[in-house]
Amino acid sequence: MKNLFAIICFLFIFSCEKKVSKNSKKIQISEIAKKAKDSSQLFDTVVLDKNMQGEELQNKIKFDKSRFSFYQKFIDSKNKNKLIVINEKHIKTEIKYLGVLKDLNHKNSYHIITNFKTIGIGEMLSPRGKSEVAFLNIKENQILIYDLGMPDNLPKKIEDNILIFEVNNQKIKISVSGGLPAILCIPEIGCN
Repeated sequence: MKNLFAIICFLFIFSCEKKVSKNSKKIQISEIAKKAKDSSQLFDTVVLDKNMQGEELQNKIKFDKSRFSFYQKFIDSKNKNKLIVINEKHIKTEIKYLGVLKDLNHKNSYHIITNFKTIGIGEMLSPRGKSEVAFLNIKENQILIYDLGMPDNLPKKIEDNILIFEVNNQKIKISVSGGLPAILCIPEIGCN
C-alpha cells in the first residue's frame, strides 16, 4: 500500500500546476511533495470496467445472497450510525447501519452496514474476530459482503455520498462509480 501511495504522490507531483500570477508560475516540486505528504486525506473512487464484471463477480453475488435477509433487517434510518449489539452464547455481534451510498452513475444505491463479530467469548483464551462491510442494493435484491479483517478497517460513516474509512490516523474516502467489484481494494487496507 505504501507503494500505491508513493505512485499517487509521484503522479500528483508531475501533473499538478497552480496559476500564481499571469505568468502561470509552477509550484516547486518540493512544495507539492510536502503538501501531499502532510495531507491526512486520500480520495479514491472504485471504478468498474468490463474486465471486473465477470464470472467472479457473479459467483460472489450468488454466494453472498443467502445473507441478504440477515442484513436487510438492520436497514432503518432511525438507527443510522447507532451500534446494535447482539449477544449470543459464545458470539458477540456489533452491527452499524451507515446509510445509503449512491453510485456516481446514479443507477444504483447501496445501504452500507458494518459488522464486527467476536467468536469464542467465554470458551477461548483468545477469541477470534471477523469484520465485514455489506453493500445492499435493494432495487436489484443483491448484496456484496467484503471481509475487512480488523474492526479498525471498517468504514466509519457516509458523508456527502462518500464512504469514509479512518486507518492509521488517515482518512480514506471512497465513492463508487459503475457498480461494485468482486474484490474491494482500499488504500492502506488492501484488497478483500
